Amino acid sequence: MVVLLQVLYYVALFFKLSFHKQETPEPQNVPISIVITAKNDAHLLIKTLPEFLNQDYPLFEVVVVSDNSNDETSQLVLDFQNRYSNLKLVHLESSVTNIKGKKFPLSLGIKAANYEHVLLTDADCLPASNQWVKLMARHFNETTKIVLGFSKIHRKTGLMNTLIRFDRFHQAIQYFSYCLAKIPFMGVGQNLAYTKTIFFINKGFASQNHLRFGDDDLFINRVATGRNCAIEYEKAAHTISRYGAIFSHWLLLKTFRIKTRKLYTKKERFLLNFYRFLMTFFYIVLGFTIYFSMGNLIFLLIILGIFLIKFAVQYVCFGLAAAKLDEKSLVPYILFFDVVFAGVNPVVYLVSTFKKMK
Repeated sequence: MVVLLQVLYYVALFFKLSFHKQETPEPQNVPISIVITAKNDAHLLIKTLPEFLNQDYPLFEVVVVSDNSNDETSQLVLDFQNRYSNLKLVHLESSVTNIKGKKFPLSLGIKAANYEHVLLTDADCLPASNQWVKLMARHFNETTKIVLGFSKIHRKTGLMNTLIRFDRFHQAIQYFSYCLAKIPFMGVGQNLAYTKTIFFINKGFASQNHLRFGDDDLFINRVATGRNCAIEYEKAAHTISRYGAIFSHWLLLKTFRIKTRKLYTKKERFLLNFYRFLMTFFYIVLGFTIYFSMGNLIFLLIILGIFLIKFAVQYVCFGLAAAKLDEKSLVPYILFFDVVFAGVNPVVYLVSTFKKMK
């Protein structure tokens, strides 16, 4: 039964991404405002800003919100303004607010944007190509008001980097597949687009301003529907994050992701938590089944055959998704990290339970 339920998740949900053909709608060329929040990120922006400012798109601007920075962030942006007329600086000096994280500066950046359609990313991210804006923006129309993109982790050598990349990849399989199933539940703030109208009609982040995280997943969870949300996963439309490859940052983010997930709708909480439960329970059942079947070779072979079917379906599902998300190098590690996260997820869940949500 456990195997059947897991296979059902792969076939009924995740295959939606694995076998999906990316839509290529006629470009609308709507004006776009790229919004970036930065806090003491001059050392990052000096490398990433030119990539954002040199996008191949007819009409766009870049809005950088310097969030109480005490380094050269603001001056750097001002220097770039001498070369780029489509660059705007929002300099935030006051810290008189109880709003945690980047929600307040991000809200100011969206408010300051000249255009209706905003595209969000972080100072540490690089667009995968100069077609990033064009590919993300092409989905906007009278119905689609939200576009979910993929932000991958910069690839480096080492097991820890591979683990973090796999976790981001696995997360993307889920939120892309759920969106295709008309149940959008989250996006990632490093590559996410929506309209100012949908942001302000829903009062922005007002309902979660007391939380440090949630500017992407909780907001999308609240405003996205099966009709107003689209996905974009072409390689040229990715952003590449370097900061996310730091273990301590990844663990903190993962802890708070699980924390904020408790605020999702009941249906989404059940589907996501049950899937995570199955990941862990599968290996418990596998271990006990093998142990109690050691005296019966035929029964043991049948059981192992059933479990091999599960792994085969998973490899097809994840392998095809990895090709779409330009993460083919992760395919050899599918089984290994499936085992690792079957143990890691319950531990992180317990940590998030006792960690204060602030």
